[in-house]
Amino acid sequence: MIIAKKYSKTPAQIILRWHLQSNNIAIPGSSNEEHIKDNNDIYDFELTNEEMKQINNLNTNRRYENW
Repeated sequence: MIIAKKYSKTPAQIILRWHLQSNNIAIPGSSNEEHIKDNNDIYDFELTNEEMKQINNLNTNRRYENW
């Protein structure tokens, strides 16, 4: 099952939730008001340990920044 569909969230919201549960600092940004609202709509669900592992296993040891 696709995690985003399971929670009726966007992939971006799933990744932001993953960051939150991993104790990472994520600073999302957008000038689009709807995206800003979506970025804050991550507190009404929690990823399971299995889902966290699935996302962790996607690690390619690459770092992405958008400054």
